Amino acid sequence: MSYKTVFVDAAMVKSKSTWGVSLEEPNGDQFARDIQATVLENDLAGFELIQSMPVTSSKTISGAYAYSFTSGVILIFKQRNP
Repeated sequence: MSYKTVFVDAAMVKSKSTWGVSLEEPNGDQFARDIQATVLENDLAGFELIQSMPVTSSKTISGAYAYSFTSGVILIFKQRNP
């Protein structure tokens, strides 16, 4: 039985300015398309998705304001039996 682990990076975009600071946030539409393409590509290669886990990151701005965001997702696939 073969397993495959893939990290899908979330494309980041600058959001509206908050308190004079521009924050980055994931581009949800692009992120969803990237995940769908990865699942489809592996499905065609004979793998099925068995688990997904979000990966979160955090940033601090000006040493005072901290925020967290989803920076990507880990997808674990298992090879289907022939």
